Amino acid sequence: MKVVTLCGALDDRAITPDTRFNETGVAVVGGVAIRNWDNRAHGNVTMTQVLQNSLNVGAIKAQQMEGAGPFYQYLQKFGIGAPTGVDVAAETAEPLRDLAKWKPVELATASFGQGVDTTPIEMLAAINVAANGGNLVWPHVVDQVIDANGVRHLVQPRIVRQVVSAKTAQQMQQMMIAVVEHGSGFAARIDGFKNRIAGKTGTASIPENGTYLPDATIGSFVGFVPVDHPQFIMMVITRKPKVLFEGAYVAAPIWKTVASALITQWQIAP
Repeated sequence: MKVVTLCGALDDRAITPDTRFNETGVAVVGGVAIRNWDNRAHGNVTMTQVLQNSLNVGAIKAQQMEGAGPFYQYLQKFGIGAPTGVDVAAETAEPLRDLAKWKPVELATASFGQGVDTTPIEMLAAINVAANGGNLVWPHVVDQVIDANGVRHLVQPRIVRQVVSAKTAQQMQQMMIAVVEHGSGFAARIDGFKNRIAGKTGTASIPENGTYLPDATIGSFVGFVPVDHPQFIMMVITRKPKVLFEGAYVAAPIWKTVASALITQWQIAP
């Protein structure tokens, strides 16, 4: 969700990739103390470093600089809370509540993905905006349809809407490169593709009976390659892995293995 938050704030000109602030490791919102995943303060950081190191407090800062209304509007533009329309049966989506019903602390935690229910295809489509020049593209699994006369009809990609500008998408691509080259996505690096992979790790708590499981999470990594002419985007999700920092240490290496095979099979050049 940090990609969505920062991408919206960039497009709204509330921040730039180089916007700096003093990251203290904790944000108090509505009387609730919210901390980074590593419980550390990172000091004077840029928004690129916020994404690079997956800092919850930095995502909150970006959301607050943008404001509640624009933040909520960008969630809607990215398709959060709505079905993607993917061509498989029984797709579901948890609608966003009206903005007036959100507490400040809920807006804060939503900036890094806590308290907002999304499906993997929903989040993949949202992050894919950065790979597609700022456009939300309809996801589909059907490649072609053969009619009664044996004629093949290819299913073409369809742009749903422009979410952010091409400039914003390019800025986000560079920030996501920093995640892989210098930050939490280090385990997704592939030889020969230095500065050519854009990605983001993720860790989400698992809700159960009105609370969150204390020792169980969902780790993920999403990435696309090559950055300037992506041939694929892929998300790997691990549920209840048995190591810490799941997105970095479990999901990202799996992504690397599969991506390396695709690069070889499809003969993708850097």
